[in-house]
Amino acid sequence: MIPDFSARYIFETDQFDFEGIRQLKTFADKRVFSFEDKARLIKAEFYSEFIDADEIKSLSYNANFRFTFFRRFTNFNFDWETKKLISTGQYDWQATLMESPVYDPLNVQVELRKRLMLGETEFSLVLPEIKTGELVENTYAIKGETIFTLEGKEYPCVILERVRTQDNRITTYTMAKDLNYLILKVTDNDPDGDIALTIKQLLSFG
Repeated sequence: MIPDFSARYIFETDQFDFEGIRQLKTFADKRVFSFEDKARLIKAEFYSEFIDADEIKSLSYNANFRFTFFRRFTNFNFDWETKKLISTGQYDWQATLMESPVYDPLNVQVELRKRLMLGETEFSLVLPEIKTGELVENTYAIKGETIFTLEGKEYPCVILERVRTQDNRITTYTMAKDLNYLILKVTDNDPDGDIALTIKQLLSFG
């Protein structure tokens, strides 16, 4: 199992940047992956609840972002009894779940680490399109290696790339081999604006 961790990251866009804490926590009946920042002008809260067994089973995903008068909020509920994925908030829709795993924007990052630990170099995972609910297959592949320096220590990393041809979007993950492929940096070349998430301090691991 991917170990729990807590770390401080900086989130950067073309309009603003802020720091927050990303945490993976294990409870008796589920795991929670979160990113949280409550600055004076910015509020950012992202939570994913899921069961982490042989396969990840998504339970819920909540995203709440506010910057002055700008706000985005999304809630996913994965109802496996009725096989329905229900979105409320900024986008309201329903989708039919498949028997195979459907991930959310946070817990998919746990699955990426699990796949790399199994030695996989190219694979596909299904995520919902946030605006429409379409279940989209996303392809990931290792594109190279690099060294990332964190708090004076150098970490050998792999560079994993996701390409979404349907919206001309490329996401690159820098993942530390010696930390069970912990994601140290994410860059997202979004048509709406580039985004970067970079670790600043590892607070706990394992």
